[in-house]
Amino acid sequence: MTFAMSLLHLSPSRPRPARINGVDGEGSLSRGAAVPPLGAPDPAPTAQQATLRNSDTMSRRHDVPSRAGDGESRLRGAVRGATPLALAGLAANVANLGVTLVIARAMSTRSYGATAQLFALFMIVSMPGSALLVGVVRRVTAWTRTGRADLIAAWAARMRRVGCRVVLAVALLALVARAPLASELSLPGPGGVAETLTAGAAWCLLCVDRGLLQAARRYRELAANLLVDAAVKGVATVGLVLAGLGQTGAAVAVLLGVLAALAHTRRALRRAAPDGAGADDAAPGGHAPAAPAASRRERGLAADLGAALTALAFLALLQNIDVLVQGRLSPDESGQYAAVSVTCKVLMFGAVVLAGFLLPEAADRRHLGEHALHQLGATLAILAVPAAVLLAVAAVAPDTLLSLAFGPRFTDASGALLPLAGAMTCLGATVLFTHYLLALGSRAVLLALGLTAVAAAGMITLAGGSPVATARMDLAVQAVLAVVTGLLVVGAARRTTAAPDGLEAVRA
Repeated sequence: MTFAMSLLHLSPSRPRPARINGVDGEGSLSRGAAVPPLGAPDPAPTAQQATLRNSDTMSRRHDVPSRAGDGESRLRGAVRGATPLALAGLAANVANLGVTLVIARAMSTRSYGATAQLFALFMIVSMPGSALLVGVVRRVTAWTRTGRADLIAAWAARMRRVGCRVVLAVALLALVARAPLASELSLPGPGGVAETLTAGAAWCLLCVDRGLLQAARRYRELAANLLVDAAVKGVATVGLVLAGLGQTGAAVAVLLGVLAALAHTRRALRRAAPDGAGADDAAPGGHAPAAPAASRRERGLAADLGAALTALAFLALLQNIDVLVQGRLSPDESGQYAAVSVTCKVLMFGAVVLAGFLLPEAADRRHLGEHALHQLGATLAILAVPAAVLLAVAAVAPDTLLSLAFGPRFTDASGALLPLAGAMTCLGATVLFTHYLLALGSRAVLLALGLTAVAAAGMITLAGGSPVATARMDLAVQAVLAVVTGLLVVGAARRTTAAPDGLEAVRA
Protein backbone atom coordinates (compact mmCIF):
# COMPACT_ATOMS: atom_id res chain seq x y z
CA MET A 1 0.00 0.00 0.00
CA THR A 2 2.84 2.37 0.84
CA PHE A 3 4.53 1.60 -2.46
CA ALA A 4 1.24 2.13 -4.30
CA MET A 5 0.85 5.58 -2.79
CA SER A 6 4.47 6.47 -3.58
CA LEU A 7 3.75 5.81 -7.26
CA LEU A 8 1.07 8.48 -7.19
CA HIS A 9 3.64 11.17 -6.38
CA LEU A 10 5.79 10.38 -9.40
CA SER A 11 3.95 12.98 -11.45
CA PRO A 12 6.01 15.26 -13.70
CA SER A 13 8.33 17.62 -11.85
CA ARG A 14 7.09 20.52 -13.95
CA PRO A 15 3.62 21.44 -15.26
CA ARG A 16 2.93 20.49 -18.88
CA PRO A 17 2.72 23.52 -21.20
CA ALA A 18 -0.68 24.30 -22.65
CA ARG A 19 0.41 23.35 -26.20
CA ILE A 20 3.62 21.95 -27.66
CA ASN A 21 4.02 21.18 -31.35
CA GLY A 22 0.29 20.75 -31.73
CA VAL A 23 -0.16 18.52 -28.67
CA ASP A 24 -2.18 20.04 -25.87
CA GLY A 25 -1.75 19.47 -22.13
CA GLU A 26 -3.91 16.36 -22.17
CA GLY A 27 -1.86 14.74 -24.97
CA SER A 28 -4.44 15.30 -27.72
CA LEU A 29 -3.82 17.04 -31.03
CA SER A 30 -4.87 20.65 -31.16
CA ARG A 31 -7.14 21.61 -34.05
CA GLY A 32 -5.25 23.03 -36.96
CA ALA A 33 -1.85 22.32 -35.46
CA ALA A 34 0.94 21.06 -37.67
CA VAL A 35 2.70 17.98 -36.31
CA PRO A 36 6.24 17.26 -37.56
CA PRO A 37 7.01 13.72 -38.72
CA LEU A 38 8.50 11.30 -36.21
CA GLY A 39 12.23 11.75 -35.91
CA ALA A 40 12.19 15.31 -37.28
CA PRO A 41 13.95 17.98 -35.19
CA ASP A 42 11.68 20.14 -33.07
CA PRO A 43 11.12 23.63 -34.49
CA ALA A 44 12.63 26.58 -32.71
CA PRO A 45 10.33 27.92 -29.99
CA THR A 46 8.43 31.09 -30.71
CA ALA A 47 8.67 34.05 -28.40
CA GLN A 48 5.33 33.12 -26.87
CA GLN A 49 6.46 29.53 -26.23
CA ALA A 50 9.71 30.76 -24.70
CA THR A 51 7.77 33.06 -22.41
CA LEU A 52 5.50 30.18 -21.39
CA ARG A 53 8.46 27.94 -20.58
CA ASN A 54 10.17 30.65 -18.55
CA SER A 55 6.99 31.37 -16.63
CA ASP A 56 6.55 27.63 -16.02
CA THR A 57 10.03 27.50 -14.51
CA MET A 58 9.35 30.52 -12.29
CA SER A 59 6.07 29.08 -10.98
CA ARG A 60 7.11 25.51 -10.14
CA ARG A 61 7.08 26.09 -6.39
CA HIS A 62 3.57 27.56 -6.45
CA ASP A 63 2.01 24.84 -8.63
CA VAL A 64 2.50 21.86 -6.26
CA PRO A 65 -0.88 22.07 -4.49
CA SER A 66 -2.84 22.17 -7.78
CA ARG A 67 -0.91 19.19 -9.18
CA ALA A 68 -1.52 17.25 -5.98
CA GLY A 69 -5.27 17.93 -6.28
CA ASP A 70 -5.22 16.84 -9.90
CA GLY A 71 -3.46 13.62 -8.91
CA GLU A 72 -6.12 12.87 -6.29
CA SER A 73 -8.86 13.48 -8.87
CA ARG A 74 -7.19 11.10 -11.33
CA LEU A 75 -6.83 8.47 -8.62
CA ARG A 76 -10.54 8.69 -7.78
CA GLY A 77 -11.38 8.39 -11.47
CA ALA A 78 -9.14 5.33 -11.80
CA VAL A 79 -10.79 3.69 -8.79
CA ARG A 80 -14.24 4.32 -10.29
CA GLY A 81 -13.12 2.84 -13.60
CA ALA A 82 -11.71 -0.30 -11.99
CA THR A 83 -14.67 -0.82 -9.64
CA PRO A 84 -16.94 -2.84 -12.02
CA LEU A 85 -14.17 -5.33 -12.70
CA ALA A 86 -13.18 -5.45 -9.03
CA LEU A 87 -16.76 -6.19 -7.96
CA ALA A 88 -17.13 -8.85 -10.64
CA GLY A 89 -13.86 -10.39 -9.54
CA LEU A 90 -15.02 -10.38 -5.92
CA ALA A 91 -18.30 -12.07 -6.85
CA ALA A 92 -16.48 -14.67 -8.95
CA ASN A 93 -14.06 -15.33 -6.11
CA VAL A 94 -16.90 -15.82 -3.64
CA ALA A 95 -18.53 -18.25 -6.06
CA ASN A 96 -15.26 -20.14 -6.53
CA LEU A 97 -14.76 -20.37 -2.79
CA GLY A 98 -18.29 -21.69 -2.35
CA VAL A 99 -17.62 -24.35 -4.98
CA THR A 100 -14.36 -25.22 -3.26
CA LEU A 101 -16.14 -25.74 0.06
CA VAL A 102 -18.51 -28.21 -1.56
CA ILE A 103 -16.07 -30.26 -3.61
CA ALA A 104 -13.34 -30.35 -0.95
CA ARG A 105 -15.74 -32.09 1.41
CA ALA A 106 -17.04 -34.41 -1.30
CA MET A 107 -13.63 -35.52 -2.61
CA SER A 108 -10.77 -37.39 -1.00
CA THR A 109 -7.63 -35.40 -0.21
CA ARG A 110 -5.78 -37.21 -3.02
CA SER A 111 -8.49 -36.48 -5.57
CA TYR A 112 -8.67 -32.85 -4.49
CA GLY A 113 -4.89 -32.57 -4.80
CA ALA A 114 -5.12 -33.96 -8.35
CA THR A 115 -7.80 -31.38 -9.16
CA ALA A 116 -5.51 -28.60 -7.95
CA GLN A 117 -2.72 -29.93 -10.16
CA LEU A 118 -5.03 -29.94 -13.19
CA PHE A 119 -6.04 -26.37 -12.48
CA ALA A 120 -2.36 -25.39 -12.26
CA LEU A 121 -1.83 -27.11 -15.62
CA PHE A 122 -4.72 -25.11 -17.09
CA MET A 123 -3.17 -21.85 -15.88
CA ILE A 124 0.10 -22.69 -17.61
CA VAL A 125 -1.47 -23.86 -20.88
CA SER A 126 -3.73 -20.79 -21.03
CA MET A 127 -0.85 -18.31 -20.79
CA PRO A 128 -0.54 -17.92 -24.58
CA GLY A 129 -4.10 -16.59 -24.48
CA SER A 130 -3.22 -14.00 -21.88
CA ALA A 131 -0.24 -12.97 -24.01
CA LEU A 132 -2.53 -12.75 -27.03
CA LEU A 133 -4.83 -10.47 -25.05
CA VAL A 134 -1.93 -8.10 -24.41
CA GLY A 135 -1.12 -8.04 -28.12
CA VAL A 136 -4.77 -7.45 -29.08
CA VAL A 137 -5.11 -4.50 -26.69
CA ARG A 138 -1.87 -2.88 -27.87
CA ARG A 139 -2.68 -3.42 -31.55
CA VAL A 140 -6.30 -2.22 -31.42
CA THR A 141 -5.38 0.79 -29.27
CA ALA A 142 -2.66 1.81 -31.71
CA TRP A 143 -4.97 1.47 -34.72
CA THR A 144 -7.74 3.42 -32.99
CA ARG A 145 -5.42 6.25 -31.95
CA THR A 146 -3.92 6.55 -35.44
CA GLY A 147 -7.21 6.57 -37.35
CA ARG A 148 -7.00 3.00 -38.68
CA ALA A 149 -9.92 1.42 -36.84
CA ASP A 150 -11.22 0.05 -40.14
CA LEU A 151 -8.47 -2.60 -40.00
CA ILE A 152 -9.78 -4.17 -36.80
CA ALA A 153 -12.64 -6.28 -38.20
CA ALA A 154 -10.63 -8.19 -40.81
CA TRP A 155 -7.74 -8.75 -38.42
CA ALA A 156 -9.98 -10.02 -35.60
CA ALA A 157 -11.81 -12.38 -37.96
CA ARG A 158 -8.50 -13.81 -39.16
CA MET A 159 -7.33 -14.32 -35.57
CA ARG A 160 -10.53 -16.20 -34.73
CA ARG A 161 -10.22 -18.52 -37.73
CA VAL A 162 -6.67 -19.42 -36.76
CA GLY A 163 -7.73 -19.84 -33.13
CA CYS A 164 -10.47 -22.34 -34.00
CA ARG A 165 -7.96 -24.48 -35.90
CA VAL A 166 -5.55 -24.39 -32.96
CA VAL A 167 -8.24 -25.48 -30.48
CA LEU A 168 -9.12 -28.47 -32.65
CA ALA A 169 -5.47 -29.48 -33.03
CA VAL A 170 -4.80 -29.20 -29.29
CA ALA A 171 -7.89 -31.28 -28.48
CA LEU A 172 -6.64 -34.09 -30.73
CA LEU A 173 -3.10 -33.98 -29.35
CA ALA A 174 -4.43 -33.92 -25.78
CA LEU A 175 -6.15 -37.26 -26.27
CA VAL A 176 -2.82 -38.78 -27.24
CA ALA A 177 -0.71 -37.14 -24.51
CA ARG A 178 -3.07 -37.45 -21.54
CA ALA A 179 -1.74 -40.77 -20.18
CA PRO A 180 2.00 -39.91 -20.26
CA LEU A 181 1.33 -36.46 -18.81
CA ALA A 182 -0.79 -37.89 -16.00
CA SER A 183 2.01 -40.31 -15.14
CA GLU A 184 4.62 -37.53 -15.13
CA LEU A 185 2.52 -35.44 -12.73
CA SER A 186 1.83 -38.46 -10.47
CA LEU A 187 -1.93 -38.09 -11.00
CA PRO A 188 -4.19 -40.99 -9.97
CA GLY A 189 -5.36 -41.36 -13.60
CA PRO A 190 -5.54 -39.64 -16.98
CA GLY A 191 -9.11 -38.40 -16.43
CA GLY A 192 -9.43 -34.64 -16.91
CA VAL A 193 -6.05 -34.07 -18.59
CA ALA A 194 -7.39 -33.81 -22.15
CA GLU A 195 -10.28 -31.61 -21.03
CA THR A 196 -7.87 -29.30 -19.19
CA LEU A 197 -5.57 -28.90 -22.20
CA THR A 198 -8.51 -28.23 -24.50
CA ALA A 199 -9.90 -25.64 -22.10
CA GLY A 200 -6.53 -23.88 -22.09
CA ALA A 201 -6.56 -23.68 -25.89
CA ALA A 202 -10.17 -22.42 -25.93
CA TRP A 203 -9.17 -19.77 -23.41
CA CYS A 204 -6.73 -18.39 -25.97
CA LEU A 205 -9.62 -17.90 -28.38
CA LEU A 206 -11.66 -16.21 -25.64
CA CYS A 207 -8.81 -13.78 -25.00
CA VAL A 208 -9.09 -12.35 -28.53
CA ASP A 209 -12.64 -11.19 -27.80
CA ARG A 210 -11.82 -10.05 -24.28
CA GLY A 211 -8.97 -8.01 -25.69
CA LEU A 212 -11.39 -6.27 -28.06
CA LEU A 213 -13.67 -5.46 -25.12
CA GLN A 214 -10.78 -4.14 -23.05
CA ALA A 215 -9.40 -1.99 -25.87
CA ALA A 216 -12.87 -0.43 -26.24
CA ARG A 217 -13.00 0.11 -22.44
CA ARG A 218 -16.22 -1.85 -22.21
CA TYR A 219 -15.51 -2.82 -18.62
CA ARG A 220 -19.12 -3.59 -17.66
CA GLU A 221 -19.48 -6.18 -20.40
CA LEU A 222 -16.09 -7.60 -19.47
CA ALA A 223 -17.23 -7.82 -15.85
CA ALA A 224 -20.40 -9.64 -16.96
CA ASN A 225 -18.24 -12.06 -18.91
CA LEU A 226 -16.27 -12.92 -15.79
CA LEU A 227 -19.53 -13.66 -13.99
CA VAL A 228 -20.78 -15.89 -16.82
CA ASP A 229 -17.56 -17.92 -16.70
CA ALA A 230 -17.71 -18.26 -12.90
CA ALA A 231 -21.41 -19.16 -12.81
CA VAL A 232 -21.28 -21.87 -15.48
CA LYS A 233 -18.05 -23.33 -14.14
CA GLY A 234 -19.31 -23.30 -10.55
CA VAL A 235 -22.64 -24.98 -11.24
CA ALA A 236 -21.04 -27.57 -13.52
CA THR A 237 -18.26 -28.33 -11.04
CA VAL A 238 -20.64 -28.97 -8.16
CA GLY A 239 -22.97 -31.07 -10.27
CA LEU A 240 -20.31 -33.22 -11.91
CA VAL A 241 -18.23 -33.75 -8.77
CA LEU A 242 -21.26 -34.69 -6.67
CA ALA A 243 -22.21 -37.08 -9.47
CA GLY A 244 -18.98 -38.95 -8.73
CA LEU A 245 -16.82 -37.79 -11.65
CA GLY A 246 -14.11 -36.36 -9.36
CA GLN A 247 -11.20 -34.60 -11.04
CA THR A 248 -12.57 -35.40 -14.50
CA GLY A 249 -15.82 -33.61 -13.69
CA ALA A 250 -13.93 -30.57 -12.39
CA ALA A 251 -11.89 -30.39 -15.61
CA VAL A 252 -15.02 -30.69 -17.79
CA ALA A 253 -16.57 -27.84 -15.78
CA VAL A 254 -13.60 -25.57 -16.52
CA LEU A 255 -14.03 -26.28 -20.25
CA LEU A 256 -17.75 -25.54 -20.09
CA GLY A 257 -17.11 -22.23 -18.32
CA VAL A 258 -14.65 -21.12 -21.00
CA LEU A 259 -17.04 -22.06 -23.82
CA ALA A 260 -19.91 -20.18 -22.17
CA ALA A 261 -17.73 -17.09 -21.71
CA LEU A 262 -16.67 -17.32 -25.36
CA ALA A 263 -20.29 -17.40 -26.50
CA HIS A 264 -21.05 -14.37 -24.31
CA THR A 265 -18.23 -12.26 -25.75
CA ARG A 266 -19.24 -13.10 -29.30
CA ARG A 267 -22.79 -11.92 -28.64
CA ALA A 268 -21.55 -8.75 -26.93
CA LEU A 269 -19.26 -7.85 -29.83
CA ARG A 270 -21.94 -8.50 -32.45
CA ARG A 271 -24.51 -6.47 -30.52
CA ALA A 272 -22.54 -3.23 -30.15
CA ALA A 273 -19.40 -2.88 -32.26
CA PRO A 274 -19.64 0.20 -34.47
CA ASP A 275 -16.20 -0.44 -35.94
CA GLY A 276 -17.18 -3.92 -37.05
CA ALA A 277 -14.77 -5.66 -34.67
CA GLY A 278 -17.45 -8.15 -33.76
CA ALA A 279 -18.09 -9.32 -37.30
CA ASP A 280 -17.13 -12.86 -38.17
CA ASP A 281 -15.77 -11.90 -41.57
CA ALA A 282 -14.38 -8.76 -43.10
CA ALA A 283 -16.49 -6.86 -45.59
CA PRO A 284 -15.60 -7.88 -49.17
CA GLY A 285 -14.84 -4.31 -50.14
CA GLY A 286 -13.00 -3.47 -46.91
CA HIS A 287 -9.78 -1.56 -46.66
CA ALA A 288 -6.74 -3.62 -47.66
CA PRO A 289 -3.45 -2.22 -46.40
CA ALA A 290 -0.36 -2.25 -48.55
CA ALA A 291 1.71 -5.43 -48.25
CA PRO A 292 4.84 -3.82 -46.73
CA ALA A 293 2.79 -1.98 -44.09
CA ALA A 294 0.83 -5.16 -43.26
CA SER A 295 4.08 -7.10 -42.99
CA ARG A 296 5.51 -4.55 -40.58
CA ARG A 297 2.37 -4.70 -38.45
CA GLU A 298 2.50 -8.50 -38.32
CA ARG A 299 6.14 -8.40 -37.25
CA GLY A 300 5.30 -5.83 -34.60
CA LEU A 301 2.44 -7.96 -33.31
CA ALA A 302 4.68 -11.02 -33.28
CA ALA A 303 7.21 -9.11 -31.16
CA ASP A 304 4.47 -7.98 -28.76
CA LEU A 305 3.09 -11.51 -28.50
CA GLY A 306 6.52 -13.02 -28.01
CA ALA A 307 7.37 -10.68 -25.16
CA ALA A 308 3.96 -11.02 -23.53
CA LEU A 309 3.93 -14.80 -23.90
CA THR A 310 7.35 -15.09 -22.32
CA ALA A 311 6.46 -12.79 -19.44
CA LEU A 312 3.09 -14.39 -18.71
CA ALA A 313 4.46 -17.92 -19.05
CA PHE A 314 6.98 -17.05 -16.36
CA LEU A 315 4.19 -15.59 -14.21
CA ALA A 316 2.11 -18.76 -14.64
CA LEU A 317 5.09 -20.87 -13.66
CA LEU A 318 5.75 -18.69 -10.63
CA GLN A 319 2.10 -18.94 -9.61
CA ASN A 320 1.85 -22.72 -9.89
CA ILE A 321 5.35 -24.14 -9.54
CA ASP A 322 4.86 -24.73 -5.84
CA VAL A 323 1.75 -26.89 -6.37
CA LEU A 324 3.32 -28.90 -9.19
CA VAL A 325 6.64 -29.55 -7.44
CA GLN A 326 5.15 -30.17 -3.99
CA GLY A 327 2.53 -32.55 -5.44
CA ARG A 328 5.22 -34.45 -7.34
CA LEU A 329 7.61 -34.75 -4.38
CA SER A 330 4.99 -35.46 -1.72
CA PRO A 331 1.71 -36.73 -3.24
CA ASP A 332 0.26 -37.74 0.14
CA GLU A 333 0.38 -34.11 1.34
CA SER A 334 -0.74 -32.56 -1.95
CA GLY A 335 -4.36 -32.23 -0.87
CA GLN A 336 -3.52 -30.34 2.33
CA TYR A 337 -1.14 -28.02 0.50
CA ALA A 338 -3.71 -27.53 -2.29
CA ALA A 339 -6.20 -26.22 0.29
CA VAL A 340 -3.66 -23.64 1.43
CA SER A 341 -2.79 -22.78 -2.16
CA VAL A 342 -6.41 -22.27 -3.27
CA THR A 343 -7.02 -19.99 -0.29
CA CYS A 344 -4.02 -17.79 -1.05
CA LYS A 345 -4.27 -17.70 -4.83
CA VAL A 346 -7.60 -15.94 -4.65
CA LEU A 347 -5.36 -12.87 -4.64
CA MET A 348 -3.91 -13.85 -8.01
CA PHE A 349 -7.33 -14.00 -9.58
CA GLY A 350 -8.01 -10.51 -8.28
CA ALA A 351 -4.72 -9.22 -9.70
CA VAL A 352 -5.47 -10.66 -13.14
CA VAL A 353 -8.94 -9.10 -13.11
CA LEU A 354 -7.53 -5.69 -12.18
CA ALA A 355 -4.91 -6.04 -14.90
CA GLY A 356 -7.81 -6.12 -17.34
CA PHE A 357 -8.42 -2.48 -16.41
CA LEU A 358 -4.78 -1.41 -16.12
CA LEU A 359 -3.57 -2.79 -19.46
CA PRO A 360 -5.74 -0.72 -21.86
CA GLU A 361 -5.42 2.38 -19.69
CA ALA A 362 -1.62 2.23 -19.74
CA ALA A 363 -1.50 1.39 -23.47
CA ASP A 364 -3.76 4.30 -24.35
CA ARG A 365 -1.85 6.83 -22.26
CA ARG A 366 1.39 5.69 -23.82
CA HIS A 367 0.05 6.86 -27.18
CA LEU A 368 -0.80 10.21 -25.57
CA GLY A 369 2.69 10.60 -24.12
CA GLU A 370 1.44 10.18 -20.53
CA HIS A 371 1.96 7.66 -17.74
CA ALA A 372 -0.77 5.61 -16.02
CA LEU A 373 0.66 5.61 -12.49
CA HIS A 374 -2.65 6.74 -11.02
CA GLN A 375 -4.36 3.73 -12.58
CA LEU A 376 -1.58 1.46 -11.33
CA GLY A 377 -1.83 2.95 -7.84
CA ALA A 378 -5.60 2.43 -7.82
CA THR A 379 -5.31 -1.25 -8.75
CA LEU A 380 -2.61 -1.80 -6.12
CA ALA A 381 -4.75 -0.12 -3.48
CA ILE A 382 -7.76 -2.28 -4.36
CA LEU A 383 -5.65 -5.45 -4.28
CA ALA A 384 -4.19 -4.44 -0.90
CA VAL A 385 -7.60 -4.73 0.81
CA PRO A 386 -8.17 -8.51 0.42
CA ALA A 387 -4.45 -9.12 0.84
CA ALA A 388 -4.45 -7.41 4.24
CA VAL A 389 -7.51 -9.38 5.36
CA LEU A 390 -6.00 -12.71 4.30
CA LEU A 391 -2.65 -11.96 5.94
CA ALA A 392 -4.37 -11.00 9.20
CA VAL A 393 -6.48 -14.16 9.33
CA ALA A 394 -3.51 -16.33 8.32
CA ALA A 395 -1.47 -14.88 11.17
CA VAL A 396 -4.18 -15.24 13.83
CA ALA A 397 -6.28 -18.30 12.99
CA PRO A 398 -4.95 -20.39 10.09
CA ASP A 399 -6.33 -23.69 11.40
CA THR A 400 -9.77 -22.21 11.95
CA LEU A 401 -9.91 -20.77 8.44
CA LEU A 402 -8.89 -24.02 6.75
CA SER A 403 -11.16 -26.12 8.96
CA LEU A 404 -14.19 -23.94 8.24
CA ALA A 405 -13.45 -23.84 4.53
CA PHE A 406 -12.26 -27.37 3.80
CA GLY A 407 -12.85 -29.46 6.92
CA PRO A 408 -10.49 -30.80 9.62
CA ARG A 409 -8.75 -33.13 7.16
CA PHE A 410 -7.09 -30.17 5.42
CA THR A 411 -5.50 -28.39 8.39
CA ASP A 412 -2.20 -30.31 8.55
CA ALA A 413 -0.48 -27.73 6.32
CA SER A 414 -1.89 -24.66 8.12
CA GLY A 415 1.62 -23.47 8.95
CA ALA A 416 2.12 -22.74 5.25
CA LEU A 417 -0.83 -20.34 5.06
CA LEU A 418 0.87 -17.14 6.25
CA PRO A 419 4.07 -17.38 4.17
CA LEU A 420 2.12 -18.42 1.08
CA ALA A 421 -0.33 -15.54 1.56
CA GLY A 422 2.67 -13.21 1.67
CA ALA A 423 4.09 -14.82 -1.46
CA MET A 424 0.84 -14.40 -3.40
CA THR A 425 0.51 -10.80 -2.25
CA CYS A 426 3.93 -10.09 -3.71
CA LEU A 427 3.15 -12.00 -6.89
CA GLY A 428 -0.14 -10.11 -7.27
CA ALA A 429 1.77 -6.84 -7.25
CA THR A 430 4.23 -8.32 -9.75
CA VAL A 431 1.34 -9.22 -12.08
CA LEU A 432 0.17 -5.60 -12.10
CA PHE A 433 3.71 -4.26 -12.56
CA THR A 434 4.29 -6.67 -15.44
CA HIS A 435 1.09 -5.72 -17.26
CA TYR A 436 1.97 -2.05 -16.86
CA LEU A 437 5.39 -2.62 -18.42
CA LEU A 438 3.97 -4.81 -21.20
CA ALA A 439 1.49 -2.05 -22.08
CA LEU A 440 4.48 0.26 -22.59
CA GLY A 441 6.25 -2.31 -24.76
CA SER A 442 8.99 -2.82 -22.16
CA ARG A 443 11.15 -5.93 -22.41
CA ALA A 444 13.32 -5.42 -19.32
CA VAL A 445 10.86 -7.31 -17.11
CA LEU A 446 11.50 -10.58 -19.00
CA LEU A 447 14.96 -11.07 -17.52
CA ALA A 448 13.74 -10.53 -13.96
CA LEU A 449 10.86 -12.98 -14.40
CA GLY A 450 13.04 -15.61 -16.08
CA LEU A 451 15.76 -15.56 -13.44
CA THR A 452 13.18 -15.70 -10.65
CA ALA A 453 11.37 -18.64 -12.25
CA VAL A 454 14.62 -20.61 -12.38
CA ALA A 455 15.42 -19.68 -8.78
CA ALA A 456 11.90 -20.62 -7.62
CA ALA A 457 12.06 -24.06 -9.23
CA GLY A 458 15.40 -24.80 -7.58
CA MET A 459 14.54 -23.48 -4.12
CA ILE A 460 11.11 -25.15 -3.98
CA THR A 461 12.67 -28.44 -5.01
CA LEU A 462 15.12 -28.09 -2.12
CA ALA A 463 12.10 -27.91 0.23
CA GLY A 464 11.60 -31.64 -0.42
CA GLY A 465 7.79 -31.47 -0.58
CA SER A 466 7.33 -30.06 2.93
CA PRO A 467 4.32 -27.68 2.76
CA VAL A 468 5.73 -25.10 5.19
CA ALA A 469 9.22 -25.12 3.68
CA THR A 470 7.73 -24.88 0.18
CA ALA A 471 5.69 -21.80 1.14
CA ARG A 472 8.67 -20.11 2.80
CA MET A 473 10.87 -20.66 -0.22
CA ASP A 474 8.13 -19.28 -2.43
CA LEU A 475 7.80 -16.15 -0.27
CA ALA A 476 11.52 -15.46 -0.47
CA VAL A 477 11.67 -15.46 -4.27
CA GLN A 478 8.35 -13.64 -4.76
CA ALA A 479 9.31 -10.80 -2.41
CA VAL A 480 12.55 -10.16 -4.29
CA LEU A 481 10.72 -10.26 -7.63
CA ALA A 482 8.08 -7.75 -6.49
CA VAL A 483 10.79 -5.28 -5.44
CA VAL A 484 12.69 -5.66 -8.71
CA THR A 485 9.63 -5.26 -10.97
CA GLY A 486 8.44 -2.33 -8.86
CA LEU A 487 11.77 -0.60 -9.41
CA LEU A 488 11.44 -1.22 -13.15
CA VAL A 489 8.07 0.55 -13.09
CA VAL A 490 9.54 3.49 -11.17
CA GLY A 491 12.39 3.72 -13.68
CA ALA A 492 9.96 3.66 -16.61
CA ALA A 493 7.87 6.42 -15.01
CA ARG A 494 10.92 8.58 -14.39
CA ARG A 495 12.08 8.18 -17.97
CA THR A 496 8.64 9.23 -19.18
CA THR A 497 8.51 12.34 -17.00
CA ALA A 498 12.15 13.22 -17.77
CA ALA A 499 11.48 13.28 -21.52
CA PRO A 500 10.86 16.82 -22.80
CA ASP A 501 7.12 17.25 -22.49
CA GLY A 502 6.54 13.54 -23.09
CA LEU A 503 7.19 13.76 -26.85
CA GLU A 504 9.68 10.90 -26.78
CA ALA A 505 6.91 8.72 -25.36
CA VAL A 506 4.63 9.73 -28.21
CA ARG A 507 7.30 8.89 -30.76
CA ALA A 508 8.17 5.50 -29.24
